[in-house]
Order: sequence, then structure tokens, then C-alpha cells
Amino acid sequence: MKTKLLSLSALVLLSSALALTVKHERGTVELAAPAKRVVALEYSFVDTLLALGVTPVGGALGTQGGDRGAPPYLRALTAKIPATGSRAQPSLESIAALRPQLIVADAFVQGEIYPQLAKLAPTAAFQSRRGSLDDLNAQTLAIGQLVGREAAAKQLLADQQGLIRKARAFAKKNAPPFVAAVVTPKSFTVHSNQSFVGSFLEALGRKNALSPKGDQTQYELSLEGLVALNPQTLVLFTAPDETPITQEWKKNPLWQKLSAVQRGRVYVFDRDNWTRGRGPMALKLMVAQAIESRLLPDTAPSAAFRDQ
Repeated sequence: MKTKLLSLSALVLLSSALALTVKHERGTVELAAPAKRVVALEYSFVDTLLALGVTPVGGALGTQGGDRGAPPYLRALTAKIPATGSRAQPSLESIAALRPQLIVADAFVQGEIYPQLAKLAPTAAFQSRRGSLDDLNAQTLAIGQLVGREAAAKQLLADQQGLIRKARAFAKKNAPPFVAAVVTPKSFTVHSNQSFVGSFLEALGRKNALSPKGDQTQYELSLEGLVALNPQTLVLFTAPDETPITQEWKKNPLWQKLSAVQRGRVYVFDRDNWTRGRGPMALKLMVAQAIESRLLPDTAPSAAFRDQ
């Protein structure tokens, strides 16, 4: 009997040692042990989990609600991960069927259904869609803790900082501020210095011309609004299968008067990889392309990143 009591006591202590409590946007999430079955409802969370060596049992990889599915750089890696609806329309039934031990949700996109998600499994909500680079880095560490890969998460962040330091060496000091925008067929949405890509490019050594507008880290501008800013550098994120609204704007004399256009400093990147991934793997690609494009030294863009 004494041996059994000692064993039980040891198990209780072990259980306490393995228990996890991690803060997130909606409070704290508590796990008795690191999660092995994780459903990720944002691409950045899928990216982070894969970078940590954890394959999600499900992810918001569908195209319901007008979503575009996994970004190109993630498609091959996510081909066998079951889709639990899309980011815009997660399927609670599909999520429940996967018996997750943890759900990682976007505090902005899935905020309204958070209570329903939390009934299915412990749910951590983070600001991914509306988060900055610092927010995303904090999430990498938090997710690493929740899946028992904290050391790996710290190494990812250390490697990332090393890449950013190397990239900053290419940046021209006192280069003019840039305006960065996601451009679709119907909208021109600027990304401030508190958005992910806006803060990322600042981390690489270029100055973002825009701060948040109220509590909006991203907001729409008209051509006239852009002309009023008259940036000397434009960074555009477009999709290869869409005709961006800027193609129509080019017919307007106001577009030709923009300093960035006259200087030949309009850089174009794939918005699916740059603004929808937002994880450690996406960041490696973005660092490489920021250097390859010649954005950092403020020289004319290379052919692959030139506005056509």
C-alpha cells in the first residue's frame, strides 16, 4: 500500500509539472500536457506548427466564404491535412470530428465563434490577421509552449533574428519612407507600421510612411488619397490570377504624377505568400524576396518584382 501511495503521489507531481497555462487574447488556456492533436484556423498557425515539426490534424484550408485556400508556399506541405472549412467559415462539425486537444484561432476572424470553439476543445486566440511582426513572434513562442516545442520555437525566433540582421545590411540608410498596400481588383488597402508586412519591412530597415488609422492597422485608400501621400516608394501585394485596381489607375494622369512611379520605385510581390502566410516559413521567403527585389537598397526593382 505504501508503494502504491508513493506512486500515486509521484504521478500527481508529474501531472502538475506537465500542466501548461498560456495567455492569449481571450484569457488563458490550460492543458494537462502538451497538445498533440491541434486544429489551426489561420495559415500563420499552420505555418508555425509545421515549422515546429507538428502536423496539424486539421486546418482552415478551404475556400468557403471567398477564401483562397493555402498560400502557394504552403500548398504542398498542407495537401494531406484535412480541411476544417475555411478561415471565414470554419466547420464546427469537422473540427469536432477530429477530436482536437487544442484549437488555435484568430482573435479577429473567429472572434464571434470563439465560445463555440472553446466548447469543442481548449482554444487559444491570437491576433494573426491584424497582428504585427512582434505579435506573430509572441505567438510562435506561445504555440511552441502549447505543443511542447518551446525550445524549437526559441530557436526559430533566434534564426529569424539572424536573417533579419543580415537583411538589414542591404538597407539604405535614410531611404524615403514607403507605402505598402494589398491590391485587389476592387480595393487598395494600405498596411501601416503596426500590420504584419508593414512592421516586417520596417524590421528590415525601411521606414513605413503610415501609422494606424484609429484602431485600424490596415485601411483602404483611393487614388486621390494615395496622391495626397505621394510616396517615393510603393510596395504592392497582388495576386497573379487577378487584375489589380492599379491597372485601371494607371490610365489616370494622377498615377503618373506619383513620385514612386516617376522614380521607378514600385515593387510588386505575391500577396498570397506575403500577407496571408505570416509564419516563420513565410518570413524566410519574404526576407529572400525583399533582398532579391532590391527594395532594401532603394534601387530599381529586379524584373521579377517590377510593376508591369
